[in-house]
Amino acid sequence: MQSIKDDGGMNPSRRQLCLLPLGASLLCLPAWGSDSVDEGIDFEVLAAPQATRRGTRVEVIEFFRYGCPFCDRLEPVLKRWAQEREKDFVLRKVPVSFQSTTHQQLHLTLVHLQQETRLAPHIYDAIHRHARALDSLEDIVDWLSGHHVDASRFTPAWQSSAVAQALTQANAEVQAYGVKFVPQFGVNGRYLTSPAMVGGDNARALQVVEALVQREQAKKKG
Repeated sequence: MQSIKDDGGMNPSRRQLCLLPLGASLLCLPAWGSDSVDEGIDFEVLAAPQATRRGTRVEVIEFFRYGCPFCDRLEPVLKRWAQEREKDFVLRKVPVSFQSTTHQQLHLTLVHLQQETRLAPHIYDAIHRHARALDSLEDIVDWLSGHHVDASRFTPAWQSSAVAQALTQANAEVQAYGVKFVPQFGVNGRYLTSPAMVGGDNARALQVVEALVQREQAKKKG
């Protein structure tokens, strides 16, 4: 599948996008501009634009699930990339349920407790490298006890109306964006892209996101 326009070769003046995938050396790829991504190939335009939560700043949403192996592989690259570009946009993570809401509710409860950023890498490790399913409240509470989160704090938050409301909002966003698999990225309520759309290439997917962010920034300046 063709994913970039053939412009007769790479323009050496384009700046480089450097990523460090897990277990690999530094990888530098061209950061293509907004004219180098193709609608219907690299990204889709949403039929109905969605409201964003970040005011005048461009918003990027990662639709993900802890149990997804592709999300696990993307996570360290995405985290580093987003930190390097935090002045350009705001990254927001929206959990997707599919067959079970357990991991979705786990994320939202930890966000409520302001513990998700600290614990997310450990959750991915537990699930994908230590065969810990974390697929029930009992299992989650037991695991969290080893990570300085007491059940007396976690369980009431898990059962709270705030988390229930956040779960409803997450499901509404998943439906509004038409998310059918993870990981996927929503850009400023207008676009949807994913590694799967660009041949499974995480670095290329982030290039597409960056190009769409640049497109939205240009609109705001115009």
